[in-house]
Amino acid sequence: MAPVNPSVLIVDDNPDICQAVQDLLEHEGYLVQSVSTGVEALARATHQHFDTIILDVGLPDQDGLSILPVLKKADPRVPVLILSALPTKERKAQAIQLGAFAWLDKPFDREELKAMLRGAIGPAAAVREEHMERRLLRSQIEQQALLDLIPAMVWYKDTHNCIVRANRRAAESINKTVAEIEGQSTYALYPEEAEQYYQDDLVVITSGQSKLGIVELYQTASGEKRWVQTDKVPYRDRQGTIMGVLVLAQDITERRRAEETLRESHELFRQLTEHIREVFWMTDPAKTQTIYISPAYEDIWGRTCSSLYASPQSWLDAIHPDDLPRIRQARLTQQIPGAYDVEYRIIRPDGTIRWIWDRAFPIRDQAGLVYRIAGIAEDITAQKNPLSPLPTLT
Repeated sequence: MAPVNPSVLIVDDNPDICQAVQDLLEHEGYLVQSVSTGVEALARATHQHFDTIILDVGLPDQDGLSILPVLKKADPRVPVLILSALPTKERKAQAIQLGAFAWLDKPFDREELKAMLRGAIGPAAAVREEHMERRLLRSQIEQQALLDLIPAMVWYKDTHNCIVRANRRAAESINKTVAEIEGQSTYALYPEEAEQYYQDDLVVITSGQSKLGIVELYQTASGEKRWVQTDKVPYRDRQGTIMGVLVLAQDITERRRAEETLRESHELFRQLTEHIREVFWMTDPAKTQTIYISPAYEDIWGRTCSSLYASPQSWLDAIHPDDLPRIRQARLTQQIPGAYDVEYRIIRPDGTIRWIWDRAFPIRDQAGLVYRIAGIAEDITAQKNPLSPLPTLT
């Protein structure tokens, strides 16, 4: 089958012949160009593909048969028709030997020329079409392989809510293969949710604006409810026309469960630390940031938690002058190794003195590096002076 609008190059120095052939072929739907010399023909054929070339033998700058091998070398697949008023058996034989498809005498017969062109272009077009089909198939296989590597579920849906392309994860989510869902309406694939999803898709299609980070529930083929985070973007052709919507949905069920577990853990931690009498504290290894301080700090130190967040070193201001050098040294050398276990006195703003038992331990990441220091400070004044009232600084 001839390709749509096949292209033809006419090489002839007779303008009347060129015009007559061009008018005939353009009426048949061919795309026609013409040149009058061998040099022009070689230049045009070298930089542009033609489905066939009509070549005159008697050119003003050189013999047409002399450029025939060069034209065939530039594109071995292009058929060359010789159109000449100098027909001899020797010249015809030479032309065929040099690779010409056929020889047509001038003056030419219109129907014969059209038949020769169909015969010349048809087989070459079939070869090209087969080649293009192979390339298309290979491209589709490669694209599908890439789609299947994406950890998210991927759908290309057209404006009529049909699946154009999908990856393996998307197909498996509804217990299908890719081949089973491509070309199908979503109403047939998941009838209960299809309309809801389609209305959401239409917002993207009609507005041309993406919708990102949509968190929603979906039901798997087994009936399990899963959480997904979905991004929807307009799917456009090369001219920019919106042809549908591209949907990428990432299963975040495990992440949401982990986040919920973390929230519950944080809440349990908060309730625990806010109701114990000891001070629970946490800093960075350099002790330049207070990560957490429990409310008991205000009861024991007599200072606000907010003051410690604002000035992480301010708790040292309360330590008794006689104990301060020892504690400074201990916190620098013993906390990261996990050997920090000290007792010291603090002086509250009201002048009362309390004894503190302070322990700390390092918290390490997966690489074994210390990224937090946590500790517990306990008021042990009653154990130190069981029968005496709280001392004051005089």
